[in-house]
Amino acid sequence: MKKTVLVADDNASNVLMLQRLCEANGLDVLAADNGEDALKKALARPPDLIVSDILMPVMDGFTLCRQCKSDDRLKSVPFIFYTATYTAAEDEKFALGLGADLFLIKPQDPERLIRILLEFIDRKSPTRSLSANPLGEEMEYFRGHNAALFVKLEKKMADLEIANQNLKAMKERYRLSFENASDLIFMIGADLKVLNMSPSIERILGYAPDEFVGRPVTALTGLFTPASFKQALVDAGRILQGETVSGAIYEFVAKDGTSKFVEVNGSPVIHEGNIVGLISVARDITARKTAEERFKESETRYHDLFEFLPIPVYEMDLEANITAANRAIYDIFGGTEQDIKEGFNAWRLVSPEEAEVSRRNIQRLIRGEQVEATEYSFRRLDGSTFPAIVVSNVITAEGKPKRIRGAIIDITERKKGEERISRTLRATVQAMAAAVEIRDPYTAGHQRRVADLAWTIAIEMGLPPNLSDGLRLAATIHDIGKISVPAELLSKPTKLTPPEFSLIRGHPQAGHDIVKDIEFPWPIARMILEHHERVNGSGYPHGLKGDKLLAESRIMMVADVVEAMASNRPYRPSLGLIAALDEIDKNKGILYDPAPVEACVRLFKEKGYIFDRLFAEGASRFGDI
Repeated sequence: MKKTVLVADDNASNVLMLQRLCEANGLDVLAADNGEDALKKALARPPDLIVSDILMPVMDGFTLCRQCKSDDRLKSVPFIFYTATYTAAEDEKFALGLGADLFLIKPQDPERLIRILLEFIDRKSPTRSLSANPLGEEMEYFRGHNAALFVKLEKKMADLEIANQNLKAMKERYRLSFENASDLIFMIGADLKVLNMSPSIERILGYAPDEFVGRPVTALTGLFTPASFKQALVDAGRILQGETVSGAIYEFVAKDGTSKFVEVNGSPVIHEGNIVGLISVARDITARKTAEERFKESETRYHDLFEFLPIPVYEMDLEANITAANRAIYDIFGGTEQDIKEGFNAWRLVSPEEAEVSRRNIQRLIRGEQVEATEYSFRRLDGSTFPAIVVSNVITAEGKPKRIRGAIIDITERKKGEERISRTLRATVQAMAAAVEIRDPYTAGHQRRVADLAWTIAIEMGLPPNLSDGLRLAATIHDIGKISVPAELLSKPTKLTPPEFSLIRGHPQAGHDIVKDIEFPWPIARMILEHHERVNGSGYPHGLKGDKLLAESRIMMVADVVEAMASNRPYRPSLGLIAALDEIDKNKGILYDPAPVEACVRLFKEKGYIFDRLFAEGASRFGDI
């Protein structure tokens, strides 16, 4: 036969925990939520163990213990106090003095607790009758009982008063929040009547709360468009079934007939485990919806324009993965939209070197720098190639760079035209160089070698091919102004006099004036004019400094000095390449721009650059470098 434990506690959770613990270990449980009920159940069916709280309504645990220990039928039943309210040493002393077998403080580890209960359930308490105590002892019991019980009751009452004050404050805060809420708050009962509605309805829709409070939800019909009201009823039914509805959007009709879009979040109101209604918060999102509609219209217009453009336009992420493209992209490259959906990287369409240029440009755009149109040689999906320039900008979101938008302009025809013009210009330049060579063979050879070195330095520095080609042409005729100098001065074997040198110094300006009216695609005339300037302003003819000089001019002056010093001159033999490199390195940052100096030294010392074969055979020993 199963042993029985009587549990007396007004906290249902505590009772349930003890009940499950006991039943899991083969014990029956009798439950009571006060001492009086526990005593009745114990007398009707004496248990094998009594576990009792102390502070309970109707009859407390102390009184229950005294009554049990005074009754012949119950006095031998083990009695254990299990309390969280009475935990002081005097409380334990008083409880044990009443005849209790054990005093436990909540909570206890479940395994330890069940071991204790099982230990006491087979143990008989020592029988000690308390019914015949003298009056003095009886009064002592009541004094101790009152002292132990009422101190805690007073604290409970004080705590309850504080809780009531806090509740009143919460109610007041709720009232103020409800009455001053910017959103519309309303409550509907389980009988589908409007229980309450915040005053904000007047500001949002023009109605007073009194027009709806106390009326059935059908009174709200005029607040909605028919479709929205139908959906609202469905959502209300879901909430009253226990669901929560979030982000539902309805179209309301204001008192003046205008439409208002609101976003509603609704939840059930639960009291004592039952759904007694629902509460909803409705936020006016008319402005947001209007903005969304405008944005959609703008997106549509953008998409239409995007597709209409005859030039290829695309968007890609910061790693060059294409995210969007117009029809012109497929026309020029081949492929379909499926290629983009499956993932396509734009750097597959250019060489590794040009992909690196693209990466650098993207980083510059992210830093907020302006990036000029950049020329690339693109490869179609069928393997054919074409030249194009790309213009792009960065797309930001939330203040951060997210994507790159760009346009691709096919310059095949332009390049063909330029090639025709370039060939004509090259022929013109070669004719000029030939004219100089007829008059002064030395000057012609010097120009040719300077042109090759300047072009190679530009490539080493990473200048775009277009700029390096223009520099090469300019260097080919950079001394054309010497046509205006008497031939005997150009080949004079002795040092020039000041007046003679003054004539020589005029050749940059003369060369500029000769070519200034020819429409080159590069600033050829300016490069010729500046090739004897120096970055500290000590050069001629105008004493220009630093950034006032073209980058190409700063390259050409380095190549000009190195070739002149390393070659034989009419008035002196070669000074040698080592001396020439020492000269530009010693005056790096003073007379010469450091970047072309470093590139020039690197070419000779690390990359084995030599002038043309004819010059190399007559120059100083390159192996000494």
